Amino acid sequence: MEKILYISKEYRIAFTRVFGAAFLFLLLFSGYSWSPNIYMHLAVDLVAFVLILVCTFGRLWALAYISGHKTKDLITDGPYSLVRNPLYLFSLIGAFGVGLVSKNVVVFALILILFVIYYPFVIRAEEKHLLEVHGHTFEEYKAKTPMFIPNFKGFKEQQYYSIDARLFRRAFFSVTWFPLIYMILLAIDRLHVSGLVPVLFTVP
Repeated sequence: MEKILYISKEYRIAFTRVFGAAFLFLLLFSGYSWSPNIYMHLAVDLVAFVLILVCTFGRLWALAYISGHKTKDLITDGPYSLVRNPLYLFSLIGAFGVGLVSKNVVVFALILILFVIYYPFVIRAEEKHLLEVHGHTFEEYKAKTPMFIPNFKGFKEQQYYSIDARLFRRAFFSVTWFPLIYMILLAIDRLHVSGLVPVLFTVP
């Protein structure tokens, strides 16, 4: 288990990039798993857009709280008073949006595999480190704050909060990946419709 936790933490970015490459290949050359009419098509895209907006602003909110404070301070305010892993929660919401707009069962399945199987190991590795750094304080926080399902009764926030502007600026650009992926998926859809990029196979 210790080895798995180490690998999940150390190679998280590389692992995510491999999945990203698989997504891109599937999206470029595979067709929809189902054929929605124009109204259903627009409705799915709209729901996906809302989910990605929630993801984007939610991740910015969470990143603002850890910019300059990550690990060395135990953050328990704002989104971290609702849930221990708000970044992963909002990422999951965005990933569902990406899965919806792709209209591809395999892409949706890969997203679920990434989050349901892989990310729990990442969370355990991070919480193990926080326990080593913060000890009993983290245990108390863990006991009253859920891992992934928000508890709105426990919400609290300070009126003023200091952040590292340089780190937040870098975090801001990292968050733009989700709306960018959404726009890329719409562009790929147009390329398929125009015939510029062929659909080589269709997944059921």
